[in-house]
Amino acid sequence: MSQPFAAFTEESLTVLVRAFYDRARRDALLGPVFEGAVGTTEEAWDRHRARIVDFWSSVLLSTGRYDGRPMVVHAGLAMIGPDHFRRWLALFQETARGLFTAEAADRLAEVSARIGRSLQMGMAVARGEDAGAYLR
Repeated sequence: MSQPFAAFTEESLTVLVRAFYDRARRDALLGPVFEGAVGTTEEAWDRHRARIVDFWSSVLLSTGRYDGRPMVVHAGLAMIGPDHFRRWLALFQETARGLFTAEAADRLAEVSARIGRSLQMGMAVARGEDAGAYLR
């Protein structure tokens, strides 16, 4: 990509999701969690990436395509903790900053942080954990 994306489009979100998960799969902390939850085949990853593009398309473009229940899915993954969320957010934001203009990357940082906080708090409550541990 020669110019950073200045706007959220289906194309830019697809590029973001692919780049992020390519990095996450190689990450020492996140890779094993994603491999365990998503699988190891490219077919499984293609399905997951498409679902996550639908998620971001719904969030940022108001398409309404995503119909999942991320709280239920994530709360059921006992291996996910605060360190995983911090690493996910840092890696996602680094990826966004490499692909988007500063203004668009800032918007992604804001939205992803808000979604991450909400998801973490919900998971902590569902698990009977101290929700504050996720915010430190």
